[in-house]
Amino acid sequence: MKRILLAAIGAVVVFVGGRALYRALASDETRIGWVIDDMVEGFNHTRMNPILAGLDASFLDDTYGVDRDTLRAAAAQLFFEAVDPVTKRFLYRVECPVEKLVVADASASATANLEARFFVRNGESEAPAWRASVEGELREQDGDWRFVRSRTTTVEGERIR
Repeated sequence: MKRILLAAIGAVVVFVGGRALYRALASDETRIGWVIDDMVEGFNHTRMNPILAGLDASFLDDTYGVDRDTLRAAAAQLFFEAVDPVTKRFLYRVECPVEKLVVADASASATANLEARFFVRNGESEAPAWRASVEGELREQDGDWRFVRSRTTTVEGERIR
């Protein structure tokens, strides 16, 4: 019994240690990709914390004049109001592949060109709602990458509200 318990504890230690080492040795590009993926997943699952974790306290979108607090309020309102009356599911989903990522090592800053594609759900189907090009500036602080500025250009459709 003790051997099984020790083996289980050992496996957990190896897993946690290996994951921590993997994350610590990951490139800046990979870590920024994780930030973006976490923000996308947060939006798709109506979870605010992953979205806000990717934004610096001084975040500002130059196009719309939206700061972090305004974005938080708008997302919260959208999460509560944009719900399918039948399925009770959130009406929107976003995809955001990273098109171009440039990391400037000396200044711990990066720029990312993204295309955010929002879809609106209608029952079990979904249709494109808004496609936007986003140019984001990121900074690394205390080992974490966060967006500090962005510029958003509508490519197709209308901004979701």
